[in-house]
Amino acid sequence: MRVEAPGAARRATPLGSAGIGIAGDRFDYRIMDHLVLPMLGKGGSYQSFGKTLEIPRSYFADFADWSRLALMRNRRTMDELARLQKSADEPAAIGRMMTVIEKELGYPLYDAVGSLKRALSAQESAAFRFTGGGLEIETQVSRADFERWIAPDIARIEATVDKALATAGVSADAIDRVFLTGGSSLIPAIRGIFDARFGADRIATGGELTSIAHGLALIGQEANLAEWAA
Repeated sequence: MRVEAPGAARRATPLGSAGIGIAGDRFDYRIMDHLVLPMLGKGGSYQSFGKTLEIPRSYFADFADWSRLALMRNRRTMDELARLQKSADEPAAIGRMMTVIEKELGYPLYDAVGSLKRALSAQESAAFRFTGGGLEIETQVSRADFERWIAPDIARIEATVDKALATAGVSADAIDRVFLTGGSSLIPAIRGIFDARFGADRIATGGELTSIAHGLALIGQEANLAEWAA
């Protein structure tokens, strides 16, 4: 987030900035963690030498990260999951995880997660549907559920907005216009952060899915890119 004021040399002079590494993939992870992973064995247990143990969470951490999911399709991991399935209290759940990995269904699964996220930006409730490799998952999800899952992320975004204002040394009342961009700005809970602080009448939107790329292209045409490196 950047807070800017009019300037002579440029159209605007930055007064302060703040940022946090939370974007759409974080919200996808929350959906995976709360909705999908419990169907694949998360929170379950297995038997080992007469003891009941929780299924290692490392498998689910990798599975919930789209960049690491494909890497799980290796002999060692699949052998470990096969052994785990034999001793699991709910072997069918581990079997579903193995199917997604073996059949390389990560992309369609994450596509279904993304579709649900986008639907909940416009609706109070939406269906999550995933079919593939003999698996069929269908369940209804409310926006209230989704907002509860992402509540920790929303709180961190709120704190970052306040930090940007504090760094710039201005109050929310002194801001004339706030421009929201990026697909995540379409999520009502995120829009609500800015509506509450600045008022809906001062919020500008448009081109949420393309404006960032457009802005980067314009920066690329600048003679002195060092000004944008900070």
